[in-house]
Amino acid sequence: MGEPNKYGVARAIPADVKREVRRRCGFGCVRCGLGFYDYEHFAPDFKDATTHDPAGITLLCMQCNQKRARGLLAAETVAQADADPICLQQGFAREEWGFGQNPIQVTFGGVTFTDVTTLIEVNGSPILSVRPPEEGSAFYRLSGIFTDRTGKTTLGIEDNEWSVGVDNWDIECVGPRITVRSGPGDISLVLRSEPPRRLVIEKLNMRYGRYILRGNESVLELSLDGMNWSRFFNVDMEGCRVGISLNYSPAKSGLRLIR
Repeated sequence: MGEPNKYGVARAIPADVKREVRRRCGFGCVRCGLGFYDYEHFAPDFKDATTHDPAGITLLCMQCNQKRARGLLAAETVAQADADPICLQQGFAREEWGFGQNPIQVTFGGVTFTDVTTLIEVNGSPILSVRPPEEGSAFYRLSGIFTDRTGKTTLGIEDNEWSVGVDNWDIECVGPRITVRSGPGDISLVLRSEPPRRLVIEKLNMRYGRYILRGNESVLELSLDGMNWSRFFNVDMEGCRVGISLNYSPAKSGLRLIR
């Protein structure tokens, strides 16, 4: 974690301070709007800080952070961006996953999908899908939407670019892992990217239409009423057009697994 500074301030920033900084900055780099970031002391620099004051800490992407470390980005420029973060201007933070030339494998709760076009759909509307490379491109494309337990969109994906709205309660990125919280202790989504081929949904608690979906790396659970659940453990699906199809109407509801 590195040595404390000359005032004995440790490198580790308290979790509550980090959360305050994330929300103030809109969950992304205040200059670029990119969703993978570092915490940067700028007023004052860490070496002169006597405490971890959230007002003097901001979010910078790895590129902007390197410019700052190499003296190519002035503290005044960082302060100006911090006062009017681009994520708050545009309403979201964004980033791109670098998936490769092979079909994307997605572990969604207790189900692993490999080379599946539509992983899960509700009444014909895809929650998560993978399309082959476009002409002139070599990369498979992941698209989808995640919501919280009320049905509010928390994270969207379009052709490998993900975005999160600044109206979320909290979005935390640590390494390849993204955690979405809807409130204190209320985790809606934890996902981990493993480019060039794999995405893992580690935790999920969402409502999409009439269906509730929840799970972890071992199990995926589906329900219409929150009391009766269909559970999937250690399921592998490969090379099909649709993996799980959920269909609901007032007269009839059902679940189809298409292999």
